[in-house]
Amino acid sequence: MTIKVDGKEYIINECSYAERRELHKLNALTWWDGKMDVSSYYEVLERVGEIAGLGEEEFRGMGMPEIDKVLQEIFNEYLGVESAKKDSGG
Repeated sequence: MTIKVDGKEYIINECSYAERRELHKLNALTWWDGKMDVSSYYEVLERVGEIAGLGEEEFRGMGMPEIDKVLQEIFNEYLGVESAKKDSGG
């Protein structure tokens, strides 16, 4: 599967039903009680990177905010959030 973020294409692994449920659960914990738990948010992004199969090589030369943006867009794509579909052409 391919996703495009800021003009760069990333080849990522498909996300299974079980993995989507896991990400959904982690995201719910991030926003529990209407407040963002920053530590939980970064756990979500780390797990997205693992599922996607992305790492050091794909992110070489990028700053952390850029990497976070890529991982957030992949998260959106995996969970079917509309903004990711518009950006990736999916």
